Amino acid sequence: MSPPTDAAPLGPSVERGKIYRDVYAKRQDDEVVVEAAALERAWTEDGELRFADAAARARAFADGVFALRRPASLRVAAGDQFAEQFFRGPGAEPYGRFRDLRTEAFGDPLLGFHQRINQIEQFLLERRFWRSHYPPEIAHLGEQLTELSQQILRAVLSHLQVPPAQWSLATGGCSERAGSYHLTFNHYRPSAPGCGLASHKDDGFLTILRTTTPGLEVNRRDRWERVPIDPDYFIVNFGLSMELLTSASPTPIAAIMHRVAHQVADRTSFGHFTSSCCLPGADGGIYRFTPEDGLTRICSSRELIDNNDHEIYQGTDRPEEEDPR
Repeated sequence: MSPPTDAAPLGPSVERGKIYRDVYAKRQDDEVVVEAAALERAWTEDGELRFADAAARARAFADGVFALRRPASLRVAAGDQFAEQFFRGPGAEPYGRFRDLRTEAFGDPLLGFHQRINQIEQFLLERRFWRSHYPPEIAHLGEQLTELSQQILRAVLSHLQVPPAQWSLATGGCSERAGSYHLTFNHYRPSAPGCGLASHKDDGFLTILRTTTPGLEVNRRDRWERVPIDPDYFIVNFGLSMELLTSASPTPIAAIMHRVAHQVADRTSFGHFTSSCCLPGADGGIYRFTPEDGLTRICSSRELIDNNDHEIYQGTDRPEEEDPR
């Protein structure tokens, strides 16, 4: 295999303002959705990701989202409590104090407590800060979710017939639990106007979400649907890194567009993001895989993160055919 080189990606663009151009019409957040999404269901067994059959797996990967039965050993009570308290302030024991832990403590504008646009406020930490800042039970939860994400990712790589020797480079270390991982806790403020969270795709390979309250909506097959709640299941969705990696595959995996509807009562959730290594002084990069050429480098991990965040919050460049000028 020749050394990876920079190249224009197939699938979505990574250029700032262009990522959502091909799905511009889907980013409409004011329609009311009543139809439920019949997501495929999966579980883990002996370290492997299982579906009812190959057809169910194919549908889940094409949709970019599925429901995953929570392993019995993975306890979520502490995570649920953290999500319900982190935004309340020091008077809420034991986790309310995290409201006062801001970005200045980490040297990264994405980390710590934030009140973002829409209704969401968030506490987000990257894995290198889990042991030093999260309580032990929350850091342990993060590590369990990291292990679970590795199982899912390896199952995808195996399905796509990526040679195991290329897994680490293809995923920026994630196949070996050496990528970048974020554990996020979310609260949706009913007092704030607008939607809960604007429609977007995640930038990483996959997200594992724990939610016990309605509000999450996904765009499957060009139709917005609400995601039913089942406390025994996580929601797993794929992101742009996975879409780009598999864009030249005979069975490409979609990055699902998703959002949170306007909330009229307090809503909380927590999630785990798996992304190519992007640490100070280290960048695992984003790649596309083809059986003929192996891995081709598309861009840096930081470029994809920054351009996706900019577009989510600042907007997509309007396609020329929709430009009124």
